[in-house]
Amino acid sequence: METGRVRGTLVLNTALPAIAGKKLRVLEEIDIRDKDKPGKLIISFDYIGCGEGEIVLYEGGPESALAFYPDMTGSDANILAIIDDVSM
Repeated sequence: METGRVRGTLVLNTALPAIAGKKLRVLEEIDIRDKDKPGKLIISFDYIGCGEGEIVLYEGGPESALAFYPDMTGSDANILAIIDDVSM
Protein backbone atom coordinates (compact mmCIF):
# COMPACT_ATOMS: atom_id res chain seq x y z
CA MET A 1 0.00 0.00 0.00
CA GLU A 2 1.02 3.57 -0.65
CA THR A 3 0.13 6.89 0.94
CA GLY A 4 -1.28 9.88 -0.89
CA ARG A 5 -3.08 13.17 -0.37
CA VAL A 6 -6.37 13.86 -2.16
CA ARG A 7 -5.77 16.90 -4.38
CA GLY A 8 -8.99 17.02 -6.38
CA THR A 9 -11.79 15.27 -8.22
CA LEU A 10 -11.84 14.07 -11.80
CA VAL A 11 -15.22 14.49 -13.54
CA LEU A 12 -16.03 12.38 -16.59
CA ASN A 13 -18.45 13.52 -19.27
CA THR A 14 -18.75 10.16 -21.02
CA ALA A 15 -17.45 6.82 -19.72
CA LEU A 16 -17.64 3.09 -20.23
CA PRO A 17 -20.52 1.51 -18.30
CA ALA A 18 -18.07 -0.20 -15.92
CA ILE A 19 -16.83 3.14 -14.58
CA ALA A 20 -19.84 5.40 -15.18
CA GLY A 21 -20.97 7.05 -11.96
CA LYS A 22 -17.85 6.10 -10.00
CA LYS A 23 -15.98 8.84 -8.12
CA LEU A 24 -12.43 9.47 -9.31
CA ARG A 25 -9.88 11.39 -7.26
CA VAL A 26 -6.59 13.05 -8.11
CA LEU A 27 -4.00 11.84 -5.59
CA GLU A 28 -0.54 13.19 -4.90
CA GLU A 29 1.85 10.45 -3.84
CA ILE A 30 3.45 11.36 -0.50
CA ASP A 31 6.08 9.99 1.83
CA ILE A 32 4.40 9.79 5.22
CA ARG A 33 7.70 10.92 6.84
CA ASP A 34 7.75 14.16 4.78
CA LYS A 35 4.16 15.02 3.84
CA ASP A 36 5.09 18.44 2.44
CA LYS A 37 7.45 17.11 -0.25
CA PRO A 38 5.70 17.25 -3.67
CA GLY A 39 4.94 13.92 -5.31
CA LYS A 40 3.64 12.52 -8.57
CA LEU A 41 -0.09 12.88 -9.35
CA ILE A 42 -2.19 9.80 -10.08
CA ILE A 43 -5.88 9.06 -10.66
CA SER A 44 -7.65 6.69 -8.26
CA PHE A 45 -11.16 5.37 -7.67
CA ASP A 46 -12.70 6.56 -4.38
CA TYR A 47 -15.10 4.00 -2.90
CA ILE A 48 -14.95 5.34 0.67
CA GLY A 49 -15.86 9.01 0.29
CA CYS A 50 -12.64 10.81 1.19
CA GLY A 51 -12.37 14.58 0.96
CA GLU A 52 -9.89 16.96 -0.60
CA GLY A 53 -6.73 17.34 1.48
CA GLU A 54 -7.14 14.03 3.35
CA ILE A 55 -4.26 11.58 3.57
CA VAL A 56 -5.22 8.12 2.34
CA LEU A 57 -3.90 4.61 1.81
CA TYR A 58 -4.22 3.37 -1.73
CA GLU A 59 -3.15 0.33 -3.70
CA GLY A 60 -1.79 0.71 -7.20
CA GLY A 61 -1.23 -1.60 -10.12
CA PRO A 62 -3.02 -4.89 -10.79
CA GLU A 63 -3.14 -5.60 -7.04
CA SER A 64 -5.50 -2.66 -6.54
CA ALA A 65 -8.43 -4.68 -7.91
CA LEU A 66 -7.87 -7.52 -5.43
CA ALA A 67 -9.32 -5.47 -2.56
CA PHE A 68 -12.71 -5.72 -4.28
CA TYR A 69 -12.51 -9.37 -5.45
CA PRO A 70 -14.56 -10.91 -7.00
CA ASP A 71 -15.66 -7.57 -8.48
CA MET A 72 -13.20 -5.95 -10.86
CA THR A 73 -12.69 -2.19 -10.73
CA GLY A 74 -10.80 -1.68 -13.98
CA SER A 75 -8.42 0.84 -12.43
CA ASP A 76 -4.74 1.24 -11.73
CA ALA A 77 -5.37 2.60 -8.22
CA ASN A 78 -8.04 2.35 -5.53
CA ILE A 79 -8.31 4.29 -2.27
CA LEU A 80 -8.65 1.80 0.58
CA ALA A 81 -8.60 3.89 3.79
CA ILE A 82 -8.38 7.39 5.26
CA ILE A 83 -5.43 7.96 7.61
CA ASP A 84 -6.45 9.85 10.76
CA ASP A 85 -3.09 9.95 12.55
CA VAL A 86 0.51 8.77 12.20
CA SER A 87 2.93 8.41 15.10
CA MET A 88 6.51 7.22 14.72
